[in-house]
Amino acid sequence: MTVASRTRSATRWGLKMQRRIALAQALFWPLLLSSGLVLAVVGLFAVRRARPGRTATPPTPAPVATDGAPTAGV
Repeated sequence: MTVASRTRSATRWGLKMQRRIALAQALFWPLLLSSGLVLAVVGLFAVRRARPGRTATPPTPAPVATDGAPTAGV
């Protein structure tokens, strides 16, 4: 292997590494922001779901007398 071919090989290797580093740096912040957003949404749903007094079905109203008869307590 000649000196010129070794130099070209080293240059190619260096350029590949620079591209990989630049790509990793370019993807770091969007990845960090999107994972933080996902964690915040998951945390919000977990807190809302664990809130006490919250039921899956809404409470049903008391039955209303329709025959005109007086009801207890009125």
